[in-house]
Amino acid sequence: MIDKEVIKNVHFVGIGGIGMSSLALFLRSKKVVVSGSDIGRSPIIKKLKTLGCKIDHVHMAENIKDPDLVVYSSAIKKNNPELISAKKKGIGLLTRGEALGLFTNKMKNITITGCHGKSTTSSISHCIIKNSNIDLTAFIGAEDRVLGSNFYLGNSKFCLIEGDESDNSFNKINSHISVITNIDNDHLDFYGSEKKLISAFKKFIINTKTKCIANNDSPILAKLLKSFSSKKIIQFGQGLNLNNDYSFDIIKNKFSSIKLFKKQKIIGKISSKLYGDYNAYNLAAGSILALELGITLDKIQENSLKCKAPIRRFESIINNKKVRIIDDYAHHPTAIKAIRENINKNFLKNEVILVFQPHRFTRTSLLLEDFVEELSSWKNLYLVNIYSAFEKNNVDANKLFDKIKKRNAKAQFFENNEILIDKIISKLKYKKYTIITMGAGDIREVGIKLKKRI
Repeated sequence: MIDKEVIKNVHFVGIGGIGMSSLALFLRSKKVVVSGSDIGRSPIIKKLKTLGCKIDHVHMAENIKDPDLVVYSSAIKKNNPELISAKKKGIGLLTRGEALGLFTNKMKNITITGCHGKSTTSSISHCIIKNSNIDLTAFIGAEDRVLGSNFYLGNSKFCLIEGDESDNSFNKINSHISVITNIDNDHLDFYGSEKKLISAFKKFIINTKTKCIANNDSPILAKLLKSFSSKKIIQFGQGLNLNNDYSFDIIKNKFSSIKLFKKQKIIGKISSKLYGDYNAYNLAAGSILALELGITLDKIQENSLKCKAPIRRFESIINNKKVRIIDDYAHHPTAIKAIRENINKNFLKNEVILVFQPHRFTRTSLLLEDFVEELSSWKNLYLVNIYSAFEKNNVDANKLFDKIKKRNAKAQFFENNEILIDKIISKLKYKKYTIITMGAGDIREVGIKLKKRI
């Protein structure tokens, strides 16, 4: 049993990850000595260095000096020399999820999870709640554009945590209140089956102490909710469904705005500067959470307009007379479809090119036919190689492309990003395009390079 009260020095293996870095920032704010290793040199690593964290860019046994605890990312392999060294020295080892649970277990945790939309919902929720005078700490799974960080240290008892369902980390958190945005057939490489994924969410609901706010429009989640009779479950969805505690109608305008109801009684209109019907769900979830915390509608209405989507969530890289470049993190067929529907609704006048980078060989293989169906629906598709996320190759990107090509003859495949960028530049000579770089890997760099070239 690790006693967090005696931990004064922590080493992070893979410190640059979005979840690892937020925990490292939290511990630095508590005056804990933090060191780490990461092959990357991202802005968040530079930030940690400025805060006094010693970070090595090569994984070596020598990096393990004499920490009280070693925390490691789920991306780190068991044969990592730092993990082996820590074990030999008898130093305590925890996964990031276990460590997050340990260091926050005495706080009033609000855990937001789900297969899609959890980062945006976390960002919206924190913005509304913090600006309504509940100064809550936040661990967000993306760089929040309002905070300028993926971490915020509050001074209240509340802590908002984006709970990671991908490796069951969310079940390591002592959740006082929870929000579930949806459940989809993802992360099956970890769970092995949809049944085990659902079982993990069931455990998460059971473990939530007081209230669980859940999207009843998500088919898999709705089916799971039927197995509960607990009063702590607060269901929400679109349209006046009598089974829902809260309902909302989407107001048809340029941005995501909703009319919110409690049972059949109207609460009021809540507006935002976000795009897409999927963000209407994120806005509804954040607003309901705020109401359940006792925040007034006036405060919610005022602060919802201050919310911004996090980095890589339909993020505008450039928009001028020549081109509009948007970057998005979507990497599952359901999320890609939601973006396409948003584009069709709000950008009808634009010629759109989707530059898509599949994420993980396992996900591509398990959802191959779903990817083929969705990606074939895009008029102009430029596909690039799969981002491995340290996995060994078990499916070739050409297999995906060949299947798409049979349904969409205009689709193109690029093994080289420079050739891809040259191709896009050549097309911009004739008309304005909206370019969407999409995926959970490093495809954003294509948009950044395009911006520099233009």
